Amino acid sequence: SSGINAEYGGVPKKLKKGPTKAKTPRALKRKPAVKRTGISKAKDKTKPKKGIDKAMNRLKALPLPDLQKVFEISKKESRTTKPEPFSFESRDPKPNEVREKLLKEQVEEEKKKREFKAQPLYESEGFQVDKNLSKACTKIVPFNISKPDAYEEKLKNQKERLEKENMELAKKREFKAQYPYTIFEEPFEPVKDSRYCKVEEFNLHSEKRGSERKKFDMELEEQQLNLARLKEEEEKEKEKREAEEVAELRKRLVHKANRVGEYQKQDYEDLYPEQSNREVS
Repeated sequence: SSGINAEYGGVPKKLKKGPTKAKTPRALKRKPAVKRTGISKAKDKTKPKKGIDKAMNRLKALPLPDLQKVFEISKKESRTTKPEPFSFESRDPKPNEVREKLLKEQVEEEKKKREFKAQPLYESEGFQVDKNLSKACTKIVPFNISKPDAYEEKLKNQKERLEKENMELAKKREFKAQYPYTIFEEPFEPVKDSRYCKVEEFNLHSEKRGSERKKFDMELEEQQLNLARLKEEEEKEKEKREAEEVAELRKRLVHKANRVGEYQKQDYEDLYPEQSNREVS
């Protein structure tokens, strides 16, 4: 295979990969940097490391268990809830006593509020009562509830009051004609003033509007007649134009042969093609 694709010789072969080898990471390989002084390497090996001593001090083995003692499981008491009937007496052992005590306290407070408490008297020293402001005391008069003629007197007073009211209403209903003063007086005559009572001729708007309406109706009739006349003329012109178009179309539809032209020899010699000099393929 030569050419552009000469370098590419088909499908390349697959390389077989072996199993991966375990390698320790670099972080574990690193060793802590130790500052070296003038001491020899031999002395450094004999010295114990501080980090190992600390770890050995921390690690301590646990003591062995005593095999003679028997292992016993501690039994815990079960604390399950027990259903019991609910009652207010269990919560409050003496509800009636508390209620009675509250009622007694409330009654005592109400009694204290109802007690009469007089205001303190004025001090007599340096205080004088004005005699003009003092009023006479009320006189005690015997009150007779069980009077035998009390009901009759009440009825009598009621009748008198009703009669008086009826008399007043009757007087109000009476017709009282007033004195006819207008009969004996002269009739009213308006005062005529020459300045404001001049009689002048006037024209009503109805006459003016009537004449204008007649004129408007005449103009409207003339306008309608002109429109009708113009419409008729347009229709006639349209019919005439359509008739002319139909006649011209009929003339065009009639077949007419064209005349054969007369040509001279010099006129059509140039029309013939020239013979080519090329060989036949």
